[in-house]
Amino acid sequence: MKTILFVCTGNTCRSSMAESMMRKMLEEAGEKAKGIKVISAGTAAAKGQKASKHAIQVMQEKNIDLHGHRAAVLTEELVHQADLILTMTRNHKAQVLSMVPEAADKTFTLKEYAGRLGDDKEIIGEIEKLQGIIQKRKIEFYKKYEDEITQLRNQRKELMDRIRGIDDRIKELEHEMAKTVENEQREVIYLQDKLPSVDIMDPFGQPTWVYRECAKEIEEALKIIVRKITEN
Repeated sequence: MKTILFVCTGNTCRSSMAESMMRKMLEEAGEKAKGIKVISAGTAAAKGQKASKHAIQVMQEKNIDLHGHRAAVLTEELVHQADLILTMTRNHKAQVLSMVPEAADKTFTLKEYAGRLGDDKEIIGEIEKLQGIIQKRKIEFYKKYEDEITQLRNQRKELMDRIRGIDDRIKELEHEMAKTVENEQREVIYLQDKLPSVDIMDPFGQPTWVYRECAKEIEEALKIIVRKITEN
């Protein structure tokens, strides 16, 4: 069974709506979409929290019942379990990859995966190339200092009276690591600024009409993704 994981911040608005709409679309697609499991989680979710009342209302307008939804916290286990991870923003994507770097090949923003970036593939390719360089250098750096960092972190837990000096060394190492990818990181930011937004707006705390616009934005991307899934 293939598992699709939607990710936002609180798992009470965007990702909960995406999960429920995707599940309905897959059910309507019938046999072509059989064997696909859909779940969602939040990077800063309060476990067990109900969906936003506006999200529930907007989904009811689409004949989807969101009353039973309960927020889940994004964990490494969920990331590893998922075959495809679709985030609501680039920031959520970055948080997933900081948690599990090796998930890069299966993690996209919702709009990225839906192919909504059109002619910007060249820029995206360059960004991905630079991000690959950054990730490789980070891994190389951590491998080089892995024993020292591990030892220092263990000492920090055991010897609280020495924590200040240990923290200083960890910060020094992290600073040195950041310097090794400083130019590439700056170029990634520069190139990302050239792209149209691939983020799904956060409707939290906004009136119902904002939730409707958010749901519409998610739904349009999901339609494209479902077509991709069912055509393969």
